[in-house]
This record gives sequence, C-alpha cells and structure tokens, in this order.
Amino acid sequence: MKDSLMRFEAYLHRRYPDRSTAKHYVSDVRIFAQHIDWAAPSTVTVQTIDTFVAAQHQRKLKPRTINRRLATLHTFFEFLALDDPANVPLNPVNWRRHGVKEDESLPRDLSEAQVSQLFAAIPGPRDQALFGLMLTTGLRAGEAITLRLDDLELPPTPADLARLRVCGKGRKERFAWVTPRIYASLRAWLAVRPDSEHSVLFLNQHGRPLSVAGVEYCLKQYARTAGLSVSCHQLRHTFARRLLEHGLTLEVLSHLMGHAQVTTTQIYTAGADLSVREAFLRAMQRLEDIATLPLPAPEPMPPAPPVVPVEPADLAALDASYTHFAGFPAWLRDSLEAYVAYRWRNWQPHLAPQHAQRLARELHRTWAWLLDHAALQSWSDLRRAHLEAWLTARQAAGLQVSSQVNQLNTVLRHLHFVADHQGYALPADLWRIPYPQRPEALPRHLSEEQYQRLVQTVLERTQPGSAARAWFFTLAHTGVRVSELLHLQRADVDVGNGRLTIRGGKGARDRVVYLTPVTAQALAAHICALPPDAVWLWGEGERRMTDQHVRYRLRRWGAACDVQVSPHRLRHTFATRLLNNGMPLDTIRRLLGHRTLSMTQRYAHLHNATAQRQFQEAMRQLEGIAVSNWPQPIQTDKVLVSTQTDSV
Repeated sequence: MKDSLMRFEAYLHRRYPDRSTAKHYVSDVRIFAQHIDWAAPSTVTVQTIDTFVAAQHQRKLKPRTINRRLATLHTFFEFLALDDPANVPLNPVNWRRHGVKEDESLPRDLSEAQVSQLFAAIPGPRDQALFGLMLTTGLRAGEAITLRLDDLELPPTPADLARLRVCGKGRKERFAWVTPRIYASLRAWLAVRPDSEHSVLFLNQHGRPLSVAGVEYCLKQYARTAGLSVSCHQLRHTFARRLLEHGLTLEVLSHLMGHAQVTTTQIYTAGADLSVREAFLRAMQRLEDIATLPLPAPEPMPPAPPVVPVEPADLAALDASYTHFAGFPAWLRDSLEAYVAYRWRNWQPHLAPQHAQRLARELHRTWAWLLDHAALQSWSDLRRAHLEAWLTARQAAGLQVSSQVNQLNTVLRHLHFVADHQGYALPADLWRIPYPQRPEALPRHLSEEQYQRLVQTVLERTQPGSAARAWFFTLAHTGVRVSELLHLQRADVDVGNGRLTIRGGKGARDRVVYLTPVTAQALAAHICALPPDAVWLWGEGERRMTDQHVRYRLRRWGAACDVQVSPHRLRHTFATRLLNNGMPLDTIRRLLGHRTLSMTQRYAHLHNATAQRQFQEAMRQLEGIAVSNWPQPIQTDKVLVSTQTDSV
C-alpha cells in the first residue's frame, strides 16, 4: 500500500503541478489505508469499502465528506488498474452500493441586513477594501491575496468602473470590475499601505503577503464581533445572488466568477431565481386583497442569531427502533436492524428518529404476518406466493390502495437491500409482483370560497403579531410542509428581501420560497415579539411548537367555519390557486420542492374554467378570435354552465 500510495502521489503531482489536489487525495487514501491497517490494495473488496463507509458514519462525518473520500478511492484504484493491471482486481468502489445521499443545500449567502451588520464591525482601510472587494467582485480568498499592484487599472473617470486582472482557479485569468465606492476604499488603503519589497496589493502587519488562513481568521473575528457566522466563500455566494436578483444573466455571471461551466454557477444561485419570485408575487397579488388585511405596520427587525447547524440524531433513537424486531429469528432480526441503520444515514437528523420508528413498525407488521403464515426458516424459503398472499390479506383487511402500494414498496426495498448489500440469492420473480392499481384521485384542495372563509376565521381569532397568525400565513402563502415549518430558524427569514429559506426539506433538499407582503408583515411582527437571543422561530427547547399543535389549531378554525383543513390540504390549495392564476407548473414545482412535474400535478388541480380562459387567450393571439364573442362560463357549485348556447 505504501508503495502504491507513493506512485499515486507522484502521478498527481505530474498531472496537477500547480494545485493542492495531490495533498488532499493522498490524505484521503492515507485515512483509508489506516482503516485497513495498510493491507495490500489487491486484498480490498466491496465489503472492505462497506466497513470503511460505516466507520465514517460512526464518526458522524457529513455525506459530502464521505462521498469525496469514496471519489478519491475510486480514482486511486483506477490509477492502480492502469499502472499495474496484472495485480489489481476490479475497482471495489461501487457508487450504487457505497454512495451516500447528500443534502441539496442552498448557497450560504448573506442577507442585506447581515452584510451591513458585518461591515459595520470591520475597522481599518485594508480590511474594508479587502472584504469589500471580495463581496463586490466575487473573488476567492486565494485570488484576493495574490492580486498585485499592477493588476488594478485606473478608471477613465472617477465615476467609471476600474478594471482588475484576476488569476483564478486552475491559473485561468479573467477581468473583474470594481465600483467607484470600492475603488475609493482601495485608494484609501493604498494611501497608508507600507512600503514593501513585495508587489502584492494586500500586506499583513509585517509587510508581507497575506495568507488564506490569515484572511479567514480576520473575517471570523469580525463576524464574531457582529454576532454572525461568516466565511469567505459566503461573500462569493452573496455576490452571485445579488447580481442574479438584479437581472444579470447566468452566462455573464459565470464569466465574472471564473467558472468553466454554467452548471457550476447554478450551484451558487439556486435560491435567487428572479423569474420565480416575480411570477409568484404577480399570482398572489391577483389572489389576495392585501390592503384589506388588518396587519401591523412593519417594525425594525432585530438582528437574527446565526443558523444553528443540525446535530446528528442521537443513536439511542436508532437502537430504540430495534425493539420492534425483538421476537424475530436472528437471521431476520439482524437484516432488519442493518436495513434501518442503512436508511438512517440518508435521513435528515431532526426527522431520523420518527422515520426509524415508522419504518420499524411497518417492517414488523409485514414480517410478523409472513413468519406466522409462511413458516419461514431462512431467506431461501421466501417465495413470491408468500408476498402475494400477504398483499391479498391486506386488501381483505380493507387497507386503502395507496397504503397497500406504500407497504409493498417498503417490503421490496428491504428485499433489494438483502440481495444487493447482504449478498443473499432471492428468487427473481419477487420483483415482478403486480402493484394494486392506484385510483386517480383529485387533489385535496379547498375551494376559493372555503379558503376565504378560513382566512376570515383566522383573522378574527388571532391577534396581530401572534405566532398563530404568522405560521398560518406561512403555510397558506408558501406551501411549505408542516415539518419544514417547524424547523424554521429566525435566520431563515429574510423579510427585507421577501425570502424564506427552507433547510432540510423532503429528500434533504433546501430551497427558497417567497413571502407575500401579508406573510412578511405577520412574520416581522412575530419576530419582534421574540426574545433577542431566540434561535428558533416557533419556541425554544421543550416549548417548541409541535405538529400536533398546528393540526389542532387548524381543526378548531376549520370547525368554526365548516371547513375540513390540515397542513397538507393548505399545501394542495396553495398549488391549485397558483396554477389557476396563470403560474407555470414548473414554477410551482420549484416552490413546492418537487423533483418531478408529475408529483406537482398531484397537488395542483386545473379548473375547467381556467383551461377555457387560457385556450381562448391563446387562440385570440394566434388567430385574432375576439374573446368577447365566446360564451362566458359561470362557475356553480357542481357544474360549469354557459350563458350562450350558440355555436362559435
């Protein structure tokens, strides 16, 4: 292994002579080598990689870190296969088996209030110029410290932009543009810059070039003074978000940031889609008469504490889920425990305990029936007929079709794990069981009349500035899930920019949703009533609001106005109202956080009147048909009728 690692390091230095790639790759391989006690590479198998991934999880490393190390190992074994094909087996890293599902996190940009808060805490001309330049040009810390005095070109006039030559990642050069305000701060720094033999633009207190670690340390100290948690890369994210929100195209932004691929730039701007925001606000403006809502005037917002990272869930909750398998034979119990632990890795920490309990209950119910009715002694006894008999019994018990499909999916996923990860040979026809036909049910949305009755009831029964009014409009006007609502922190609310950051949504996907004026004011009034050091939006510690509380209050309000309502029904209603007010389905998909349009279609119901209206408008533009000559639809309680029966 040591000899192989030395050859790999030499290869990396030849291929990437000017980068730190070799240092990081060798470090990752060395960690793996220590895990296997420096055994020969030829002895490494897929099972060896299994144990390495499990060890990384036990150390509570993030999925991105584990996947980066797996990528390094994959490259390492590919190199060995080319370098010594006679003595190295197939690559033991199998991405389908070993890859860990990563969070889809949003860019970590700063709000405008946080930017002002940070720069108010930065004294001195050097750091004002340095961090101001990084914020307004998107420079990386490594790019900023290598700037030379002759890289800065004078602007033609004081009101024009100055030009800056930047040597970026991979030694790619580009130009950045410096605004007059930042150029003035650079001139203020140059006026007091000490004489030095070094030609770099920024010097430390000893007259020598700054280091990346030194820049990061300074920013960390200023952020701590301002009560924030800020990194140098967050300034770059903020630069990208600001420009995109003010109309810069993605292609131009990619050029300014020095990205070789536009797809890299999209990672930086995932939460700043101006078209989604404008389409949402236009649709909601048509839907809501905001001026009639009795809401308080906006108040100055107190600074929010930094986002608190979610700690990994306590493994005691995982052990507690294993109690459901206590009476099962060892061959089945061990497999079920391993499967729940495998799924645990990809769940969001704040949801993992309840997901583990629910999965364990479902698996216990299924396998208890199979053990009682099929007399299974090992995996070799399992047949397709056993699963078909179990499914027939569930149907006879009156289980809804959607629940039958969900339970069958749970069983088959476990069996795939048994075959792919535990190496047991199962009959191929197990995967060919026909699924029960799921009915094509309509979305469970409220009618417009029901929705307006509910809103009026909430306004009558809540006070301005109350948490209840704030969370109701957050649910009704953003379509967030109740689990996402309860996980909001104060730092996730950006009232000034009308944005709400959803962290750790379904599938570990982050996203941004936008606030209507009524929701922004309700949230601002609620936040102003919170203690200054409160981190969570809906209470702290044991006083945190629960989903049972939300569901109870909604039922009470619904009973008062004869409307059946739940958090998920509000989500359906949100999607349906937007669709019928002209918002494209793909825009609604992004607001709801769905991966596919087909999922969004289950939530949003297109009214017949909407389809007719949009068809008429399209044909008017295409063929000049006068809309006034068309029969006008009248919406009744049950059917859509027409005021004119003449053919067109």
